[in-house]
Amino acid sequence: MNRTIRIGTRDSELALWQAHTVEEKLNTLGYETEIIAVKSTGDIILDVPLYELGITGIFTKT
Repeated sequence: MNRTIRIGTRDSELALWQAHTVEEKLNTLGYETEIIAVKSTGDIILDVPLYELGITGIFTKT
């Protein structure tokens, strides 16, 4: 059974760089990987200051 490891990450340059680093390590060990870029609430709502949203976890919920 050959299963692909899906690596979920935000689509910022830093987050993608980190995910690709993990992907390279897993590929070296023989695992198949796939990077899944996601956007969180904090990535989508850009026209309102974060403190005005009045919610927590805005960069962790998709």
